[in-house]
Amino acid sequence: MTYPKRLIEVDLPIKKISAHARREKSIRHGHISTLHIWWARRPLAACRAVICAALWPDPGDSDCPEKFKTEAARLMKTFRDKRGGKPRNWDDGVELRQALLDFIADFANWDNSTNKDFLETSRALTQVAHESLGGEPGTRPLVVDPFAGGG
Repeated sequence: MTYPKRLIEVDLPIKKISAHARREKSIRHGHISTLHIWWARRPLAACRAVICAALWPDPGDSDCPEKFKTEAARLMKTFRDKRGGKPRNWDDGVELRQALLDFIADFANWDNSTNKDFLETSRALTQVAHESLGGEPGTRPLVVDPFAGGG
């Protein structure tokens, strides 16, 4: 099996993610970063975006598993129907890629970090990506990064 590229290898909405990360750094009340000042703390907005983009395959890649494309299209359509958004051709891998990148950029917003729709959709996308790339069904991907988040 040829390994498909991940979203982070193709594109990442840096400008939007950076804007959310800057805003997050200025939050002074109710944010986890106010509990302890860590000298090299990374904004959770950027960490959340990078982790999603690293775990999800690029649906525009010819090696992307059909299972992921089909389920990602279904999940993104359901998400769009709940939250609103522009109409898309869900059968087009490049358009599905853009929908996932838009989702990642919006999920980087601190206000969406605990939103049920964003959390459920991102968890489902991560699970289907894991299983369609050969992960054991019912297990979760192992993500290890000691430099992510609060340190």
